[in-house]
Amino acid sequence: MTKRQFLLLYHSVSRGYAFRELEGGVGVYRLPLFEAIPEIDHGFSARTGGVSTGDFASLNLSYTRPEQRENVDENYRIFAAAAKIPFDGMVMDSYEHGTTVLRVDRSDCGRGYLRESLPPCDGLVTNDPAVTLITGHADCMAFFFYDPKKKAIGLCHAGWRGAQARIGKEAVRMMTASYGCDPKDILAGVGPSICPRCFEVGDDVAKSFEREFPNCPLRGKNAIGKATVDLWQVAVCQFLESGILPEHIELMGVCTYEDERLYSHRREKGRTGGMAAYLRLMEE
Repeated sequence: MTKRQFLLLYHSVSRGYAFRELEGGVGVYRLPLFEAIPEIDHGFSARTGGVSTGDFASLNLSYTRPEQRENVDENYRIFAAAAKIPFDGMVMDSYEHGTTVLRVDRSDCGRGYLRESLPPCDGLVTNDPAVTLITGHADCMAFFFYDPKKKAIGLCHAGWRGAQARIGKEAVRMMTASYGCDPKDILAGVGPSICPRCFEVGDDVAKSFEREFPNCPLRGKNAIGKATVDLWQVAVCQFLESGILPEHIELMGVCTYEDERLYSHRREKGRTGGMAAYLRLMEE
């Protein structure tokens, strides 16, 4: 595929999001492509509606921040109630900015908050409607996957290292190996994350992305001449490489750095809370 061919496909994918304010002021971003499907429930939390204060105000859903655990516990109770997620049915990733994707089921419910954490992993897949997949974010991408034929889902935390190493492709491979999914049936979406304008990187990182994705014109330059990388292109490229059809891909196009309804690790120089992406199959 040439750069021109990739750009034509990239610009053909759907873009958009819905923002819903739930009970108690809890905000959730959703993909219109996924929201139209009654068999699944999904979303990406805003930072509003919780009990945390100061730098972590207010719906901090990250256990890795220097925040009181009881506040994060209560934020998850608030969030689960507002989103109508069974509180004891969540399974959380244990991210390390890698590409490990684990298959989980109801025997894993509570891992990461009520029970011991999963082994290090940045992605989860399941076909069990008793499970709500949860991944944590503060600028990194969330990858959502759903196969309507095999009734299987996947959710990934895609930091720049994991995205560069194609964690999205690994999630599709796991869904195919675990549940017999055909990539042509899979729907894929990308949640809020740092946008191409704001993801400033060193020249070495920019060059490493160019080497890994030579057919994607992903390198740019910001107003002060520093290199930038378009991670949304990186996401779409690996989805296409996996066999997902362009008409089955949607980008929210929301920047965590620019949208103050969201936490941003970069904007706040690390002193901030975290959001959560969630995805589940609805009980029939």
